[in-house]
Amino acid sequence: SEFTQHIMKRSSEMTLALFSTLLSRCGRCSGYLHGGGTSQSPLLSLTTTSRAFSARPQPLSFGGCSASPSSRRPFHTIAAKRRRNNFVAFSTLSFDGCPLDFEVGPYNAAEITISENHESNNGDDDDEFLLDQLDRSIDFWRSNDYTSAWVSVPTSQARLIQHLSSTEYSPNFGFDLHHTNATLQTIVMKKWLKEGTEDKIPPFATHQVGCAGFVLNNQNEILVIKEWSGPLSSRTPTKQWKLPGGLLDAGETFEEATCREVLEETGIPCEFESILTFWHRHGLKFGKSDLYYVCLLRPKSLEIDLDPVEVSAAKWMPIDEFLETQALLQDVTNQR
Repeated sequence: SEFTQHIMKRSSEMTLALFSTLLSRCGRCSGYLHGGGTSQSPLLSLTTTSRAFSARPQPLSFGGCSASPSSRRPFHTIAAKRRRNNFVAFSTLSFDGCPLDFEVGPYNAAEITISENHESNNGDDDDEFLLDQLDRSIDFWRSNDYTSAWVSVPTSQARLIQHLSSTEYSPNFGFDLHHTNATLQTIVMKKWLKEGTEDKIPPFATHQVGCAGFVLNNQNEILVIKEWSGPLSSRTPTKQWKLPGGLLDAGETFEEATCREVLEETGIPCEFESILTFWHRHGLKFGKSDLYYVCLLRPKSLEIDLDPVEVSAAKWMPIDEFLETQALLQDVTNQR
């Protein structure tokens, strides 16, 4: 094929650089959310989840509070007392206006982990303090473009699940069970915060399966994109060009998924030709593994009509230019 002839003309070094680049810059998305359809596949199967979180939240712990609900002092007074007595171990990030400190996951997920040391020393009053602050935190997250809320509850604090999973305590609750972690002995609850929009959080799985489109036209140009970074209110384009792609929906073939992802992100219909290469890696969020395939596609049209929600820029780039930019990136990475 024309693609094979082109590659064979290049030196072995450039060929290796190309396929190394395909694996490292193929439109990988490291968050746990994605735009465009999510897989709905069963637990503990080889499934096609939609992104993988990359950061583990730091623990939060809550101490006792002697005030009853009817006589409780204002929040700032109680919080100051708890800080002075080291009853609260906050996570690494702090945000003005949010009652609870929390970790920010990819794609603007707000994550907290309740410490195993959280004890209800004063019965329901102590748990109520925790739940009240979580309730207020959800208001903050919603008003600041966070997409989802995640609460990891130790099994020793399982009594809290009853309140989190119901809207009886607060309309902000109604968390769903996402998964349990036998190693950490935690119950992970999730809540989609974008009311009126599709919940794009995929179910828990052992693997995620994705694909990227290596779309090659007759001028030896490939289709590349830049995505967005940050919340909707202040997002900025990513710095690096990458191949369009994403995660397979349940029941999709590589042909269907790759052509769909390219069409959704760039507006270009394609014809599937072959699988070029793939990777298999481990150790993603929640200890999951990853299978990612790069597929050769032929465009049926050259006119780009990008999706402004997911993609900040898209263009046709000569292969030589693509290799040169990625070689510079590799040099910078090696010098760090």
